[in-house]
Amino acid sequence: MRPKTKPGFRKPGNLLYSVILLSMMLIFNGCTGKGDLRFNPLPDGSEFQISGKIGVTEIIETDLTAAMRPILGIISDYSAFKVTAGTVTATAAKDGSFSLKNVPFSQSLVLRAEAGKVALLRRVTEDDLFYTDLSNLAMNIQTTAEALVYEQGVVLGKNLTPSDIRAREYENQLASISTAIKLMLQLPKSAISKTVLDLPAVVNPARTAAESILEREIMLKDANSILRHTLMRKDLELLKAYISPSFGNDWDSTSSWDDIIDHFAGLFDGFDFERLEWRVLDSEFIPDNRARIRTEVKVKLKNILSEQIVHDQTYVFDAIWRKEGTFWKIFRNMPYRDSHPTQVGADTRWGELSEAHRELQAALAVENLQVFSNRISQVFGNDFDVTSTRNDLLLTAQSRFNAMDVKIADYTIDSIDFIDNDNARVRCHANVKVINLIPGTDIDSGQVEALVDWRRENGVWRIFRNLPYRFNHAVSLN
Repeated sequence: MRPKTKPGFRKPGNLLYSVILLSMMLIFNGCTGKGDLRFNPLPDGSEFQISGKIGVTEIIETDLTAAMRPILGIISDYSAFKVTAGTVTATAAKDGSFSLKNVPFSQSLVLRAEAGKVALLRRVTEDDLFYTDLSNLAMNIQTTAEALVYEQGVVLGKNLTPSDIRAREYENQLASISTAIKLMLQLPKSAISKTVLDLPAVVNPARTAAESILEREIMLKDANSILRHTLMRKDLELLKAYISPSFGNDWDSTSSWDDIIDHFAGLFDGFDFERLEWRVLDSEFIPDNRARIRTEVKVKLKNILSEQIVHDQTYVFDAIWRKEGTFWKIFRNMPYRDSHPTQVGADTRWGELSEAHRELQAALAVENLQVFSNRISQVFGNDFDVTSTRNDLLLTAQSRFNAMDVKIADYTIDSIDFIDNDNARVRCHANVKVINLIPGTDIDSGQVEALVDWRRENGVWRIFRNLPYRFNHAVSLN
């Protein structure tokens, strides 16, 4: 067995490797330079249709929009607004709706709606173009403030993403820009030479915000990309550098740096990644140099010896990354075991229910009725069978244990919906294969799907309702 190496410990013989590793991490994770070291996609030839709606609910001087009867009020007719995206232009409808066709791909696309002295903006990112719904984009004062900060960032040589700009520590600065725009919209037309967005009262706070906001999301996306390639290459040493020494999971108290590294060491030895797709869906920066990264991972594992696909699953999770020194590392909540959740929002209750399922699965394999007795509510019942009771379930289980031996007992949680703190609905599927002892024949349940209600009673999660356990019970949710 190869001894485990804690983060930060170097063996003298690995000095060259350490230098190479440090160089890679500086390039891909810690560098704050511009241009060359970023994973910028090449320009794309695609075209897009973008639709949305302009909406300004604040009171403005309507003369700024070239209204026939200037008043201080709310805009009721947006038909004077021209909406542009690059070289594509369209006129807004009276209700503010617009549609732009054949908009060419751009890495720096900003929609602009203008009427007279009034202008509104909306940043449309590359991810927006390729991964989000472009049919109902809002353009308002908030999107304008964010787009102004982005544009000022470009002037400063920064590529600020929406998540960078919306980080909690910058909320007050964004609010000051929005307030400035609202106040400028109440000025008379004679006080504005170009548009309200060109006034120093709006430009200056946008520039100040752009100067102070940190570029973080791109580095985190790069770190996620490197992590994916690290797993594909089965590079355990590089993986160690991307997992925080303080790593843990909210849903599994046994998760730690040692446990996750041990798990991947065994996985790398026995399995290959047939597929590993890794995509950042959303980012949110939170205090203490942390970030919540919503990530979608599709993984398919192949056993090296049997060449059989043994795992094919999609995980969506909110990983917490933490900047430790100059590097971003996964600090909390990355699933890596089969028993870990595949859905967002898992917490300690998820872990408790997952442990209960593992306990029942193990009990079924060794025919331990006492565990079943502890995990079934005293008031258990089934909506689809009025004769189902706790006593009937336990008697049926005991009868099966007496007459059969369990050969296979697979049980998988698909999702958990928590109705409240002490009630949960678990969507799961199972497959049980037994040998009937007297004739010596196999009985296979096939794929069984269920939506089982669990309830926490006196601190213990117990099956409360709708567990199929007889041969005449429904085995499908369809």
